[in-house]
Amino acid sequence: NHIFRHFSQSGIENSLSFSSQEILHHCIFGLDNTNHKILVVTREDNLYGSFVIDLNEVKNCAVKKIYGTTNAGDLKPHALDQYLEKIVLQFELHHKPSLEIVFYKNIINHVYETQELEQKAKHWETILSKMIRPLKNIA
Repeated sequence: NHIFRHFSQSGIENSLSFSSQEILHHCIFGLDNTNHKILVVTREDNLYGSFVIDLNEVKNCAVKKIYGTTNAGDLKPHALDQYLEKIVLQFELHHKPSLEIVFYKNIINHVYETQELEQKAKHWETILSKMIRPLKNIA
């Protein structure tokens, strides 16, 4: 309930109205379709953080899988997923460092959630990629 309160309060503070939302284990994000912005509220232990992604500043958005390191020869065929650390939706911005929304994290989520959370991330990638406008060159 605390994360919902933080999400609601941050939405009010940023004058956002959400057309859709996603609730994950450790974060909530909402899309304000009118203003082309995403509010992300995260929770780690009992600490809450939030940030806004302005889709007008986004160059690209893509699902990324991040794997841990393996020792040479340890990787067995079809065993790559056991080294999966996280699945993120990464936003490359025009003039700022990239941002990400974590959908799966191996220390929080169960391995059996991997496929479902990857599909959710890909669903959002499809929706948000359609909303990204290329930066116009000013001559």
